[in-house]
Amino acid sequence: MQHGHPINGSAARLRDPGVPPVGGATGGDAARGVAAVPPPKPPVRGGSTIVRSGALSMLALVAVGATRLVHGSLTSHATDRATYGLVGIMLAASMVASLLLPGGVSSGLSKFVAFHRGAGDLPGAWAVHRFLSRLGLTACLVLGAATALVVQRIYDLGVVDTLTLAVLTATYSLYTVDKAAMYGHGLVPQYARIELATSALAVVTTVVVIATGETAYLLPLCLGYGVFVALCRHQLRAHRRREGVPAGGRFDRREVVTFAVLGSIGTLASAGFLQTTQLLGGHFADPSEVAYLVAAVALIAPLWFLPRALALALFPAMAGAQGAGDTTAVRRQVDASTRALAVTMAPVFVVGLLAAPLVLGLFGGQEYAAGATVLRVMLCAAFLGILQVPSVNALASGPLTQARVPVISAVVGCLIGLAVVVAAARSMGATGVGIGYLVGTAVTATIPVVAVWWLHRLAWTMTLVRSIALVVVAALVTRLDVMQTWSWTAAGVTLAGFVVAGLVLSGDIRRLLVLARSHRRGSASTPVTTAV
Repeated sequence: MQHGHPINGSAARLRDPGVPPVGGATGGDAARGVAAVPPPKPPVRGGSTIVRSGALSMLALVAVGATRLVHGSLTSHATDRATYGLVGIMLAASMVASLLLPGGVSSGLSKFVAFHRGAGDLPGAWAVHRFLSRLGLTACLVLGAATALVVQRIYDLGVVDTLTLAVLTATYSLYTVDKAAMYGHGLVPQYARIELATSALAVVTTVVVIATGETAYLLPLCLGYGVFVALCRHQLRAHRRREGVPAGGRFDRREVVTFAVLGSIGTLASAGFLQTTQLLGGHFADPSEVAYLVAAVALIAPLWFLPRALALALFPAMAGAQGAGDTTAVRRQVDASTRALAVTMAPVFVVGLLAAPLVLGLFGGQEYAAGATVLRVMLCAAFLGILQVPSVNALASGPLTQARVPVISAVVGCLIGLAVVVAAARSMGATGVGIGYLVGTAVTATIPVVAVWWLHRLAWTMTLVRSIALVVVAALVTRLDVMQTWSWTAAGVTLAGFVVAGLVLSGDIRRLLVLARSHRRGSASTPVTTAV
């Protein structure tokens, strides 16, 4: 993927010119005719390691998603739609703020800590961690205060809500930073245990707040994220003591800072785009319709469990492979993971599109079923966003020339999408907001997928075409009158859609299983790009 340069330039720049590489011959050795011994290649995460990390990540993210789902559902039942919409806007504001710089810091930690570890440079890995963690802490505290003041001015929040929003923004931002550090250092099991425990704490606290009639709806999330940060930092300190790494590690600060800035721009334009749509919805749409949009965002979050779990494990694995010079592993990983997401997620989205009224009714009550169109548009956008995940990780783990591609695509897609939101939301309300998000996401996703397909000459084109076609057909079926409400007929159509999706993708599923078995066996004779 690096066009003949298997190792990112920063690895070579780390070495002191006066110090020979570990395992290499000194000048005296060479003069005596002693052959240079090549340095041992550090281990790179293989497929089984990524699968284990992905499985643990999946478990942790299920806990995270369940926490948000329980929190949203209980809050929506305990309040009116206008109040629930305001809670959603506050959550969105805290998430957007966390992407301004902490998002880039998180990406930098996940990439460069793993990169230096892949290159066998533990002092460099901890030096990067220390530098980015301090930068992240400062940014999180400043953003927490600034976000609370801005939202208080716009929405006239009370003192308690303002303070709670400041704490939520700071703790959530630190949560993203420390999670990335745990993954960069390979502490996935420890992270998963902490995530499960703090998610349970947040759920229990949410139940207590609702049951006692309190209105501090963000307090449970503040508590969960705050405890998560404390426990992660304790684990990271203990891990460094166990490794006994001396101080004084070196890294290319300019490269790390540049990547962090690019990462912030990219995450703000991609993940921040979704949260910004909610803020714009609060401006252009009726408050009751904003609740439909907030509910749709909460409901599509669980559908990101698999791709987010995959990305959490895949990105540091790819960065480690780049550090070790194993670009073949990057190519193999992006191929298999793109196929896996396409064939596993398409049937799920088909069911979600067809059963939207039922899902909304279960989430917030029957009055929310009227927002089925909003949910369906957001589901289409989410499917396209999910398909790009492996491609974005493959590009971002490489040199800056490749890392810029997903950033540029995210910025372009965000700007186009926001323009559509402004134009459509005035007349179409929350549905117009969803359409703008769909258009922007389509642009954002297409560019990195095409770039990776071209760089690696991968052969999953028809797999993606079949998966996307299934989702498009399901979206068209939802326009029938019978699918506007939930009924036995709608249930039958939904079941039939799931079966048809499985049949259409059966060949792709078989090829994916063959590909996975060949990777586990490490067979060098099996081509990575299985023909379709």
